[in-house]
Amino acid sequence: MGFEALIRDLAESTGHAAAYYAPDGDGLTVVASWPGPATPADRVETIPGVVERVPSGGAVALSAAGPGDQERLRRTAHRIALLAADERLRAERERLTERVQVLEADARAARDRLAEVRDLERRRIAGALTAVTTREFTDLRLLLAELDHAGSDTARALSSFRTALDDVIDRFRTVVRGVHPAMLPERGPLSALEELAADLPRPIRFNGDLGRRVGWEVESGIYHAAAAVMSLLAEGVSREPVGVELSRANGALTLTFTDSTPRLTATELRAAVKDDADRLAAFGGVLDTWVADGRAIVRIWIPERLDGTAVVAPASAEGTLLARVRDLVTTAVRESVAGWTEIADRLDQPPTVALVDSSGAVELLTGYAFAGDGAVTWYVHGRTRDVTFHRPGLPPVTTPVSVAGITRPADANRLVIRWPADILRHMTLVDVPALPTAVAGYDVVVLPQPDAAFLRTFRGKVDIIVATEDLATLLRRRVIERADLITARSVLAAARRAPRPEPLARLLDRIEADAHELAELALLNELEAGYLALPGDAERLLGAHGRAPHIRLGLSASATREEVHHTAVTATAVWRTRAGNPATSPHHRDACLVLVRTCEGLSVVRS
Repeated sequence: MGFEALIRDLAESTGHAAAYYAPDGDGLTVVASWPGPATPADRVETIPGVVERVPSGGAVALSAAGPGDQERLRRTAHRIALLAADERLRAERERLTERVQVLEADARAARDRLAEVRDLERRRIAGALTAVTTREFTDLRLLLAELDHAGSDTARALSSFRTALDDVIDRFRTVVRGVHPAMLPERGPLSALEELAADLPRPIRFNGDLGRRVGWEVESGIYHAAAAVMSLLAEGVSREPVGVELSRANGALTLTFTDSTPRLTATELRAAVKDDADRLAAFGGVLDTWVADGRAIVRIWIPERLDGTAVVAPASAEGTLLARVRDLVTTAVRESVAGWTEIADRLDQPPTVALVDSSGAVELLTGYAFAGDGAVTWYVHGRTRDVTFHRPGLPPVTTPVSVAGITRPADANRLVIRWPADILRHMTLVDVPALPTAVAGYDVVVLPQPDAAFLRTFRGKVDIIVATEDLATLLRRRVIERADLITARSVLAAARRAPRPEPLARLLDRIEADAHELAELALLNELEAGYLALPGDAERLLGAHGRAPHIRLGLSASATREEVHHTAVTATAVWRTRAGNPATSPHHRDACLVLVRTCEGLSVVRS
């Protein structure tokens, strides 16, 4: 029996008109009524007639009530609550079933990619070992044979043998480093590549960086691909350095190698890195090679998460907001300005997300159930599995953590759990049992349901998300994909509170004046939170579905530069017209002007 049947049965058994009002956002909507349409109402208090609240939300109403009708009304309200709960559970089961199917498909694809990568890696290591054990050992045997006939030139022959043996040892070291680069897990791919570059015959010049650390699989994949390219380009006799540009943008890592004195043609270059390109492709990455203007160029691109969310290799990240902020912080630290070393640490920390009164949310996101006792608990990524108790006036105490439960000292006011969950690589989670009275230290606050007072108090001070959909999907779209902007915003806010001697103050002012990305992020948060409504494709233009130009403009990935330019110019004119409309409110006019600048920027973007 559905809602309509229950309401009709109530109306016919009482002889009065009946209606069911279900919750709909901040208001109510009429789901069923009999014998005719019911009067709309936005609150239970404004529903006409005799009203009985439904335990799960909403209300049932009769136009009038005679003897015994009140009890029928109450029973109907409880039956509707059960029916609504049944529908919610069915929908949740269907959603979870679909989620399981997606996860099973992802697991199968991951196993296939792992098998492919394992095979390619085995071939790479076998090839490297074979090259040393076959070619190099053959050369050593020939040199030893020459000693029998060296005569008076024995010293020269021994010197040649010693030089060749040193070369073989160095090659073995390179092979071992390729199998297990000790610097990689400790310091990251850039440090490991710099260590490798020190032993190569040609100098390597690095510029830029890859930002905060990412997953081991991604770092290992990009390191081995980059190491192969570096070793290939550095084999030449030229002393001109090989340039390496490192960047991070649009959810991916990019390394671009430039050799101004190449010894290989474009065809030879592609053939030399074929296996490395295949291995990188198994991770969802791309290895491109070409020769232009007498220079060999190799570009390595790999998504920072191996979940397929980054699908288009982005342009260089040079000039992005986070890169400009990083330059600012580097300058301040180099000049030993007080307080800026702590700000520099924020650059490599993921956004902090507070989950308010979200029972089971941490378990859902991390895959582990931590039995707590209502205390504010921070969850950070770590290779160890431990918990640190912070107590007023006493040093922190760290102990191994048990999934079965956490026994904390009575005076501990903060718990920090380190756990190797992948989601914690991209954000720090804070389990907050009740609405916080302050949001300092949080980048994002997730509420289980709207709270008007909280929204009014902290609007504009922190990103506020109401968990109305799948939480993991919501956090990926609203936090992980915008992590660079959230980090840049957090660092700039800290920089405003720190000492800023000249010319640091001017540099900070210049960055903030040109930080249109933050204006876009602020407007996007306003739209997604429902504070503001704009016609058309405003959220998409602001990067809600991806920040690549063609995605923002609603074009396909194969769109040409001319198509991007034409569509952006058209959108610029549309939003400029809306901003100039005399009937547009000042708040809406400012929002339209932000979109005008966005479209103007898209119209001149380089392909």
